[in-house]
Amino acid sequence: MEIVRAEVMGVCFGVRRAMECAEAALHAGHQVSTLGPLVHNPQETARLARLGIRAVDVPEDCTGTVVIRAHGARPDVFAALRAGGRTVVDATCPFVRKSQQIACQFADAGHAVIIVGHPDHPEVQGILGYIRTPAYVISQLDDVANLPPDLTPGVIAQTTFNENTFGEIARAITRRYPATLVHDTVCSATRDRQDAARTLATRVEAVYVIGGRASSNTNRLAEICRELCPTTFLIETADEIIPADLHGITRVGVTAGASTPDWLIDEVVARLRGL
Repeated sequence: MEIVRAEVMGVCFGVRRAMECAEAALHAGHQVSTLGPLVHNPQETARLARLGIRAVDVPEDCTGTVVIRAHGARPDVFAALRAGGRTVVDATCPFVRKSQQIACQFADAGHAVIIVGHPDHPEVQGILGYIRTPAYVISQLDDVANLPPDLTPGVIAQTTFNENTFGEIARAITRRYPATLVHDTVCSATRDRQDAARTLATRVEAVYVIGGRASSNTNRLAEICRELCPTTFLIETADEIIPADLHGITRVGVTAGASTPDWLIDEVVARLRGL
């Protein structure tokens, strides 16, 4: 059985930067906590916890040096942490920071900000915290019809959103509101991984997408691969591979989400080779 790896996959620049910030603070002798999991990957989160990097859910539970993850956070979260005497290391991904800035520019210019993304995603929640005017979050084409009339929208995307779906939704918004301004904020790392996943899925008979099931970008990769290669599996670890699923398969593809570390990818590839 031939194993084909996607040309671009695994931990992206923003996530790797956040992890390096946390480990650097730890090596400097600080207590380190992160507001929410540093990565949407339970295995990597467990590894970081073993090192001493503690993930907590609310600012009040943070201790020592607090690393803001790549998703970013609302301004009031930063204020609460500093008011509580915590040292804050801002590891917000530069692409997310750019989205925050564009959203503020749209709002300041009088546009109704529309974020195409998932309402509960921490990146989206963080962006909403910077906007002082009405804002809307939509995730599918049908949501456009439910927007209020007489808007002058400024449209951005969650950085890990499916780019093709974002394009469809943005075009529908523009048809309804001709004065719409659109800024495609899907990050290049997401775009590159999605493009590589599409190419991979056309070349193989089965695909394993490696990543946390809570990871938005990993789920997008699985959706993309499944459209082109129905025999697509989203797995978190090599132990989830079921040999019977590969009966008759001669070429299998491997890709991974932007929160998936190299060591997990290597374990999956080694397991497939062992079969």
